[in-house]
Amino acid sequence: MANSSTVSIRICQEGHANALALNKDCTQIAVAGRSLLKVFSIESDCFTEVCNMRGGKNQNLSYSSNDVAWSYLEPNILATAATNGVVSVWDLSKFGRQKQLLVYNEHERTAHSVTFHPTEANFLISGSQDGTIKCFDTRIDKGAIITYFSNSESVRDVKFSPHSPNTFAAVSENGTVQIWDIRRAEKCTTQFTAHSGPIYTCDWHPTQQWLATGSRDKQIKVWNMGSKALLEHTIHTIAVVGRVKWRPDKTYHIASCALVVDYSIYIWDVRRPFIPYASFNEHTNVTTGIGWKGDPYSLLSTSKDSTIYKHCFRDAQRPSQLANPQGASINFRGDVLYAYKAKVPPPIAASTSKTSLLSSRSKPPTKTDNFHLAKSNLQNYVTKNDPDNLEKELPHLSPMREYLCFKGCAEDYQLMGKSLSELCEHNVNVAKKYGKVHVAMLWMWVKNLYANSLNNNMKSEPRTSTSGSNLLGSRLMSQASNQSTIVWEEIGGSRDDDESSKLKPDDQNILEQTSGDFPGNVQPRIAYPPVNGAENDGSFNDFIFGDQELTIEHMDCVKNLRNGFLYVGPHLCKEWSLPNSPLIGSDLHAAKHETPPESSQETTPPPHPPNLIKMTSMPYVPFWEPHDVIADCLMLQADIGDVQTSVSILIALGEKRNDLPIDKSVHENWLQSYIELLHRYQMWNEAAEIMNLSWIPSICMINEQSTAVYTNCGLCGKHLTNRAGWFCSKCRTADASKCSVCHTIVRGLYAWCQVCSHGGHLEHLQDWFAANSYCPICGHVCEYE
Repeated sequence: MANSSTVSIRICQEGHANALALNKDCTQIAVAGRSLLKVFSIESDCFTEVCNMRGGKNQNLSYSSNDVAWSYLEPNILATAATNGVVSVWDLSKFGRQKQLLVYNEHERTAHSVTFHPTEANFLISGSQDGTIKCFDTRIDKGAIITYFSNSESVRDVKFSPHSPNTFAAVSENGTVQIWDIRRAEKCTTQFTAHSGPIYTCDWHPTQQWLATGSRDKQIKVWNMGSKALLEHTIHTIAVVGRVKWRPDKTYHIASCALVVDYSIYIWDVRRPFIPYASFNEHTNVTTGIGWKGDPYSLLSTSKDSTIYKHCFRDAQRPSQLANPQGASINFRGDVLYAYKAKVPPPIAASTSKTSLLSSRSKPPTKTDNFHLAKSNLQNYVTKNDPDNLEKELPHLSPMREYLCFKGCAEDYQLMGKSLSELCEHNVNVAKKYGKVHVAMLWMWVKNLYANSLNNNMKSEPRTSTSGSNLLGSRLMSQASNQSTIVWEEIGGSRDDDESSKLKPDDQNILEQTSGDFPGNVQPRIAYPPVNGAENDGSFNDFIFGDQELTIEHMDCVKNLRNGFLYVGPHLCKEWSLPNSPLIGSDLHAAKHETPPESSQETTPPPHPPNLIKMTSMPYVPFWEPHDVIADCLMLQADIGDVQTSVSILIALGEKRNDLPIDKSVHENWLQSYIELLHRYQMWNEAAEIMNLSWIPSICMINEQSTAVYTNCGLCGKHLTNRAGWFCSKCRTADASKCSVCHTIVRGLYAWCQVCSHGGHLEHLQDWFAANSYCPICGHVCEYE
């Protein structure tokens, strides 16, 4: 241990290893993959390649391995399980192609696992995707000597027990664990459901009667396999568990690696199941195999990054040292729980009268060895309230009131089945009922802005757009659909007050601002177009509203314009444009400093100057689009913790929610948070309704995960497929559908024991187990709550 250090080596450029195996002396390591089968010698600071069994042109599928095992008794014998179902036995003492000693082509589908018998050198077993376990005798090359039918979809791992050499465990994709006696192939000795998802790995404890299983449900469970399978410990990981391996000489330590996503290797203390004892983070891809090098301080691993690592335990990371040692939580009643780390004195060894020289020199346990001794104190602060005057005494934002409001809104909100106007009106009343005035106002806004037909077809624009600069030139006014001509007329003198009173305030401001540009008493006025319309006069120039520039050729006129005209005369030519127009005045400003020819200059105004500004259409004044405002309101509600309102409004909007500039990932996050809150308060029906109303596939599929129910025949234990219902194809009978108490066919709710597979009417079983603790058919001690 003192001289060991973490070393690595790249094993292959074309592929990666799927598994590893150590020889009996832990001096060599075999790695196997789809395009890899090599043996390395383990040195103190490096790995040395000893044998490459895929050299040359041997590239058939029999060499593509999922698992590799080394014989416990023969130092030169290996076995591999291939992707095409072939189980091969290798002899390292031979040369060339003769190294592949035996080839068993017994499995119909992929072989997932292979292992040798711990005391019989000639026996090995393999588990396959075809649901069978086969036992081979290396002295016979014809095929399997025994076939075990697991009655499951796939057997993912098999392991012999170190305490009973003729006993092995098999784990399946249906979440069950089977314990077999190698001498009895007709039926397993023990079978139980261990996980809610497929089990990918298992490992026996070297000194205890414990079996560890790892599953897709991200849990590692430790089962006591004494007289009955009892759950001892449960470890919660962050990813699907791919491999587990007990740490030598450490009773409570187990190593694990993930099947996907997570690249690290974790060492767990089963007594502290929520935080790893240590971790190794050297790999840059998913770890595919782990194994201890005969001692608890050296761990070997392979990965999809095509490397082998020998990890030194002193180099491991300690996640517990980075964890927060204290925490607090508050419930809906206002009660507060506060947990903080407690100081634990180191254990004092009992003194004895006889003290040897070695014991006197033994070092005290280090801090890391006392990982499991960490303890915490818990303080509970309870709010004191009068139950009769609870609502009066609680403040407006108390946890109890928040809980009651959340629950009431979740139950009373209507999110579908009516028009948007009716839904919003109903939800406004619900929000007011529970004191959510601001939420009621938001529902009213949604009703006013989206429930009418005017805003139904509005499309959202990006929040960063500058489309407001060209609105005048890109849109037409809806009121001018008849293309009537609108005339602005400049008339000298006075007009009636009733006509001038028709001016809008904005128009009056515009005219006041521009009145200084007109000489004398000529004041600009607005005259509305006549009923018959007006005709365009070709003697005037055009005026354009849009993104194009204004082109000026002479100072005495404005030419080459479209969609109307503007004439101001040579004596009124200034740098002037209509307010809010997108015209660019740079050309006009440049032209002002040019000196026109003398012949074209006039010092006096013409006798009858034209004084009309004529346009064929008025610029469109855009409607206000509320999408950005509503999106900001929903984001604000989510930020302050009211994700219920944000999700409810999105569901009620229906397809109109796509107009809001909110990313779909934000939608998914809100839905997941709301569903999690509903589950926390055990509002299962409301959570299921939100899943059904969701428009995101990942949310709709939450109810479809881990919903398979596996049943077995109560007579033979064979797995019953869904196609046949309760009919057993092996027993050729449907007696499994009968009640164990009244012996009649169960029509309706059926309850059964997952171990002995006997069941019946729920009411009958309740009455039976009220007075008995064993199965009425086989006498099995069933666990009934």
